[in-house]
Amino acid sequence: MAKRTLSRRDFLRAAIASGTAAAMMSGALPAFGKPNAEQAFLNYWTGWSGFEFDVLQGLVDKFNTENPDTFVNMTTVFGQYDKVLTAIAGGNAPDIVSAVWLHELVSMAARGALTPLTAFAESSGIDGSAYFPQLWDNWQWNGELWGIMCTSNANVLAYSPSRFEAAGISAPPTTIAELDEVNMKLEKLDADGNIEQVGLLPDNLRWWGLVFGGTFYDEATQKITANDPKVVAALEWMSSYWSRLGPEKVAAFTSGFGDYMSTQNSFFAGKEGFKSVGEWFIQFQKQFAPDLDMEFISAPVPEGGRANCTTFGGSVFTIPAGVRNPEASWSFIEWLSRDENIGEFCYGIQNIPPKAAPASEERFVSDHRFQLALDLLNGENAFGPDKMPVMGFYNTRLAEAETAVKAGQMSAQEALDRVTEEVQAELDSVLASM
Repeated sequence: MAKRTLSRRDFLRAAIASGTAAAMMSGALPAFGKPNAEQAFLNYWTGWSGFEFDVLQGLVDKFNTENPDTFVNMTTVFGQYDKVLTAIAGGNAPDIVSAVWLHELVSMAARGALTPLTAFAESSGIDGSAYFPQLWDNWQWNGELWGIMCTSNANVLAYSPSRFEAAGISAPPTTIAELDEVNMKLEKLDADGNIEQVGLLPDNLRWWGLVFGGTFYDEATQKITANDPKVVAALEWMSSYWSRLGPEKVAAFTSGFGDYMSTQNSFFAGKEGFKSVGEWFIQFQKQFAPDLDMEFISAPVPEGGRANCTTFGGSVFTIPAGVRNPEASWSFIEWLSRDENIGEFCYGIQNIPPKAAPASEERFVSDHRFQLALDLLNGENAFGPDKMPVMGFYNTRLAEAETAVKAGQMSAQEALDRVTEEVQAELDSVLASM
């Protein structure tokens, strides 16, 4: 399949269609530092913020010290991800971007927005053998390498054993039926039916649809399968919690959740008995709830579902198309990708290194919670995003369907039939233009 480069206007239109309104944003926070006139100056945009940004800034400072010919200035665009699309479309892209989600990678590559990294990787002796194969594969499309992740994640459920014990729960659930029973024991409602505490409010249809045994895309036939009966069953189960508790009651309850990256996180504050998270939540717990006992489990499964099922994703380091000095941009990505630097970054924010050697270090795997996430990532039921050029659009439509069904506005079958039809039409249109 030949690559196709869209115009900047087309790229903006595609960004809007995928649910990211292309509008110039402001308020990003530049890193401190003073380059000199002889240095290659690189603007780097990241999606990390808070203490995670600080950990990464330490590595940027280390790179700048070790590489006097190059200066990297890091800026966070956390919460402003459409700024990346706007900048690329307007010919004003930064030199390096890691504020690109894995599910967006193929779409951006297909639109001519990124510089292929294949030749750079080959020149540096990077052939993928040091990386987990499922991750390395997800960075490839149309015969090219389009990005490299320096962190990776796996979905798990967090819970507190002491809270379980207080609710009379002797063991975490392993099946959907057991999960339903545990949730009922954890729920607390006042006399008017207002929610004070829940077990789990299931979200992320992509994950639960796979747990239930469904599929979302047939790559061989290039067909969207959002209305797979098992995906429909997953959404029906998820929305049953909203219909039982009342969509308005759930909305009122969740509107009171505190900031995610704070002590008022709904799980830390005791409002949720389970939290759908990744291994990085270990560091969040250390930062914001050090006295809370916390464990992880894999998703409980229904009959006929996938045991030990997880999804993986994360931020991808990329070089936008048309940057002035792609060689200098690559030098930073290559440096950060070295085992010692990946290890330092991932340990600081408790993410899974995408390379086997640092991921197996004792400082990571000595925590059994991290080991569980690592085992899931490398298990037979670990799924990345489908590699197709409308994955962002697809995710947006799935999220809209999930919201509508939970609100009681549509049935799961009706909503997913519509998603299948709309995304298939979008995919066919894009494929026909390539």
